Amino acid sequence: MVAVMLQLTLLSRLGLPGATPDLVVVCVVALALAYGPVTGAVVGFAAGLTLGFTPPAGGVIGIQALVFLVIGFLTGAVIDPRDRTVPILVGMVGLSTGAAALAYALILAAFGSNQVSWQEVPTLVLTSSLYGLLLAPIVVPTISWLVRRITPETAI
Repeated sequence: MVAVMLQLTLLSRLGLPGATPDLVVVCVVALALAYGPVTGAVVGFAAGLTLGFTPPAGGVIGIQALVFLVIGFLTGAVIDPRDRTVPILVGMVGLSTGAAALAYALILAAFGSNQVSWQEVPTLVLTSSLYGLLLAPIVVPTISWLVRRITPETAI
């Protein structure tokens, strides 16, 4: 909920070029890395629904929930806990934020929405990935630290 509020109230108003930094996806990835694929999927689904229902929501409700669910599950399942080096974690966050932007555009287009401007999609995917890479060194260790403090017995 904090990530959704920060993304909608602060990050969306920064006026950065390209996409809005996707703090919610970064948090979903960080929680999937900390707790595993099932929790990542549940958190992703809940975060996507929260974004879908929060103003200024537009379009088909549930698309972000589906995209974030898949990202949370895949992130938690793909990365082996023994292979969690900083470059791999940061790369996974960058890949996930770019994939979220691309998947959202593809699903919107599949539903026949005219909201997708295919000339802007490459720029949005690139800037979304870049912002994810910039947020990862701050968000992932912070969430990892919080997970270890709050639920040390359940964290991977």
